Order: sequence, then C-alpha cells, then structure tokens
Amino acid sequence: MTDDQLTVAIDDATDALHQRPNHHWVVAFSGGKDSTAALKVMLAAYRKSDLEHLKLTVIYCDTGVENPILDAYVKNSLVRLQEEFSGLGSELDVKLLQAPVQDRFFVRIIGRGYPPPTNSFRWCTNGLRIRPVSRFITAQDPSNTVLVLGLRQSESQQRDRSLRKSSFSKWQKQTEGNKDYDLYLPILNLSVPEVWDAVFWLPKPQSILPSVLERLYRDASGECPVIKAPTAPPCASGRFGCWTCTVVRKDKSAAQLIDAGHEELRPYLELRNWLAELRNVPEMRWPTRRNGSQGMGPFTLEARKTILRRIDLLEAETGRQIIDSQERGVIAGLWKLDDHVRLKFRGISDD
Repeated sequence: MTDDQLTVAIDDATDALHQRPNHHWVVAFSGGKDSTAALKVMLAAYRKSDLEHLKLTVIYCDTGVENPILDAYVKNSLVRLQEEFSGLGSELDVKLLQAPVQDRFFVRIIGRGYPPPTNSFRWCTNGLRIRPVSRFITAQDPSNTVLVLGLRQSESQQRDRSLRKSSFSKWQKQTEGNKDYDLYLPILNLSVPEVWDAVFWLPKPQSILPSVLERLYRDASGECPVIKAPTAPPCASGRFGCWTCTVVRKDKSAAQLIDAGHEELRPYLELRNWLAELRNVPEMRWPTRRNGSQGMGPFTLEARKTILRRIDLLEAETGRQIIDSQERGVIAGLWKLDDHVRLKFRGISDD
C-alpha cells in the first residue's frame, strides 16, 4: 500500500472506471489547478485501466464574463485538447456550455434590471454555472453518467462541512429537481503540492501547458469551480472568477494581476467597481420590487441604458465583444416590456 496520495488517486480512479466502464464520464473543467489535476488523474487512470474505449467529455461553462486572461488560456487549451483527443481513437470530446440567452449575466442586469449579485442575492451561480451543467447531464442519460469534479477537502470550512455529510467519500450525489446523478471526486485527498505534482508530472493531456498555468497562479492564484453548491463561499480573493463578480467586496485577484503587469484588466476592474457602487444608488433603482413589495427594485430603464453605454465603451477600448447581437436583441425586447410596465405604473395609456 503506497502513501503517495497522487498514486492512490490514480489507482482509485482506475478502479472507478473499471466499475463503470460503460458510463459517460464528464469532467468539469474550469482551467484552474484543481480541475486540471482532476482531468490529468482521470486520463492517467484511463491509460492504466487498459479499457479499449471510454466515453469521456470535458465541459467548460462559458459564463461570458470570465476573467479575460484565464478565459483566453482555457479556450486555447480546449482547442488543442480537442485536437489531441481526435488522435486517441476513443470517445473523448470537448464541449463548451453556456446559459440560455435569457439567463446570461448582462441580459439579466441590463435587460431585466437585476442588481449585480450580493451575498444575500447571489443569482449568478445557479444560472451561469450549475444549470448549464445540469441541463447537459439531463440531455445525456443521468443514470449512466458520472460528473467528475476537482473538489478537495481542506479547501474551506464550508467545503469540508458539505463533504463531511458523505463521510468525505469520493463518490457523491448531486440532486437537481427530481433527478440526481453521480459525482466522482478524484483529487479529494490531494494537498496543494500534490495537485501541482499532478499538473506538472502527469503527461496527458499534452495540450495543457503547466508553465502557463503556474505563471497565472503566480500573478493571482486560484479558480472558480465550474459547479458548486449555491451556499458555498463565493470566489473571493486569490481565485479566478468572473470579472463582474460583486459578491466580494474587492476583486483582489484582478488587482494583483494588474499589479503583475496585466494592465489590460484595468478597464474591466473599473467597470466592475462602478457597477458595485451603482447598485446602491436609490435613484438608479425602482422604488418597489417586481412582486410589489417595498424596497429597492430593479435598475431603472435609464440606469440600464447607462450601463449599456459603459459596456459599449469597454468593448471599444478592449476590442473584445462582451454582449453579442442575440443578447442585445433580447435586451431591447425586455426594455419594451418594462417600458410598458412603467407607463402602466404611472397610469399613462399608450392609446
């Protein structure tokens, strides 16, 4: 029996594949060290298993507002990974997942008037991350699918409380509505050094470039998991997450990346900070909520138009599309609906 936890992780994953050789194995990949280690452990286990065929899909949730530097790194890695998979002669695939247009970040903020997320109203995680993964699993055969997550114990007290409910087992259950599916956590017991050992020393996939990833961590550090419990702590300091994240008071990782020379992130951080301030300005919000209760409601239409103008300026400054044409069309339609609501609220007839 070896004490090398990385070897144990590979052996355990090999046994898991032998137990379910005909299942569809889905690896949730966010581009950070933990999801990279989980992917590498699973591919090492596949090579060790001597299984002739394995159906394995690597999924990435494209929220549309990921940290631009990590997002570019991940998408370039996935293009190379798809090419690498095509030469391995098995059912290995890569899928980019995205929320339906009506659930996307700026459609909700600019179209529906949602305030940027807070700890008490954190609407983003479910819509942008969890539901796209759940829809993908549901479109498969949930009873014949295993979702692989790069979760580890001792990452946080909240994470450990969640894992303790299942006795820190590598096998977990995820329940969504009236359906559930299996989770497998191959790096559950790995320490941070052992995770980096997996990233650097496990050879497959070659399309993942450890030195690039390590440099990103040196400039900031951490990752935002593809899927996690809604009650888990938000992606805070030292974690790569959405550049729009206003759940945390300060985006320390973005600030650290800028200090490290990634000056291209500054306009994103400035807009994020502006959004965090704007949500607390009463004049920018309806005086009632959509359910009719008193309290700061959605952004006013003028506030939403102001936000869109700032996004237009950001797109021009960065040369990067933030809101696509389909999203802009939905936003325009939602404005018309809310303009009608505003007129009725004031007792003004369109006739």
